[in-house]
Amino acid sequence: MTNKQTVVKNWWFIATGFVYTLLIFARDWKAIDRIGADTGYTYVPDAVRENLWVVFKPFPEYFEISGRAAAEIVALFPIRYHAIASSTVVNLIWVALGLFIYAMVFQESKNQVLSSLSGLVLIVTPHANESSIGNIGMIKFPLTAAVAIAFCSSRAISKYPKLIAIVALVAGLSQPILFVTTLPLLWLTKSPDRELRRKVLSLLMVVYGTFVIQVLKVGLSTAIQGRSGSSVKSLWPGMGLFWYSGIFFPTLFALFVVAVNSVKPIRNTKFSQIRYFLCASTIALAVLCFILGGIADRYFVAPMTLAWITGILFLVDFVDIFKKIKILMIATAFIFAIVPVVHWFEAGWFLTSGPTWTSEVDRATEFCRDHPDSEVELLVSPWGYSETYCWQVVKK
Repeated sequence: MTNKQTVVKNWWFIATGFVYTLLIFARDWKAIDRIGADTGYTYVPDAVRENLWVVFKPFPEYFEISGRAAAEIVALFPIRYHAIASSTVVNLIWVALGLFIYAMVFQESKNQVLSSLSGLVLIVTPHANESSIGNIGMIKFPLTAAVAIAFCSSRAISKYPKLIAIVALVAGLSQPILFVTTLPLLWLTKSPDRELRRKVLSLLMVVYGTFVIQVLKVGLSTAIQGRSGSSVKSLWPGMGLFWYSGIFFPTLFALFVVAVNSVKPIRNTKFSQIRYFLCASTIALAVLCFILGGIADRYFVAPMTLAWITGILFLVDFVDIFKKIKILMIATAFIFAIVPVVHWFEAGWFLTSGPTWTSEVDRATEFCRDHPDSEVELLVSPWGYSETYCWQVVKK
């Protein structure tokens, strides 16, 4: 690669990150001064009161270091700005993960536009609008999506083994379901490339090691049952397209791509193998998320991201073969993608209802001036509250 090509590549990467940043903050703008009830404000007071070892404090059963690590940054700010700081930190993490996906896909495609679109999927995925955008407790789901995509690329594993291992370690210590994304890695252990096999085995050790740690902490029976006591697994009347698509689309689309991938003209195309890998991970994630968590929008984020990126790679190979209908296929895919993105672009009611955090802190400050030794309740949206000590509210 010439110096000019390197400069262009670097500037493209920077520009892509800038676009991702604009879009994620545009999505989160109405919720940027609010804190969602799930996971709520729990991590931040812990970060304020305790030392850095609180990062390894389970919540509620398993380790969740991604959210707790982010809370350590938020805790550096005055309480009045904790919601804004929390949203900002989380949004920038999403941007970093989008760029991570960009880098992984670029190793496979060597195409900057295609790589940018792949990272963009995470930033604009429609099902993130309900409770995931800007939510400090939901970082683990985009983390899982990013790691799953990296595991599907043998070239990315060869190029960035240490980076992928670090992100996988954080993801594995943030939730116990990462192991289902290792299906591509298990396949790659049969590679004739000895160096690749060594790197793949190292990644498997990271994932299964963190899984064992999580299971030992949670307990085997709890790990198997998941959120069985609180999860919703039955369809309800008037569910709407948002929920139906989140439950069924990733799996059905992955099965469709697997079927079409076996057809002769598509079988040996450039992205055939990575599509198989992505489909396997999509189905595994979607099924396990439903079993453990039921019907919940946060569990849609990772499978939906993988499914959309699979669709982008399929479209590229498809139009390369069937050039006569290239424009029709691209236009159809664009409409199919842009409608849900626009419709579910802004943060939803779960993140935008209720009072702003700054107004709650102002209210609590008035109370704490007269009751400095008390605890005070700060409301979070859309319901619920967080109990905070008055000394934390009034300190400068």
